[in-house]
Amino acid sequence: MSRLLLILTLLLPAAVYAELEFGDPWIKNLPPAVPVRAGYMTIHNPETQAVRIVSLRSASFARVEIHQTLMQDGMMRMEQIENLIIAAGETLQLKPGGIHLMLMQPAQPTRPGEVHRITIEFDDGSSQDLILTVRK
Repeated sequence: MSRLLLILTLLLPAAVYAELEFGDPWIKNLPPAVPVRAGYMTIHNPETQAVRIVSLRSASFARVEIHQTLMQDGMMRMEQIENLIIAAGETLQLKPGGIHLMLMQPAQPTRPGEVHRITIEFDDGSSQDLILTVRK
């Protein structure tokens, strides 16, 4: 038994992220002519270490990025966030006018009630799937 435990210890990575906890993940539905959608939710990191999200992907959209809305020189603009760090024990709110997901070029028009899967990739190489529901 101790030999099996030793082998498992050597094979498994030293640091594996716990899964993030998501609250109320949703996508704002827009007319088919609009090429982007926005995704919102709360993200809680129950771990004792910070978690770094380095990329997102989805079969439903050509690209998924993390953006933040900023006021610069009296104008609102959006800026991509390359890496999103969620501190240990922290909860981050993705909301209109702040940090949010940008879901670009949907493969099909979105409709309220649909669900779409997004895969979140972390800096340690692990990933986690997230399901978002389309709302009006």
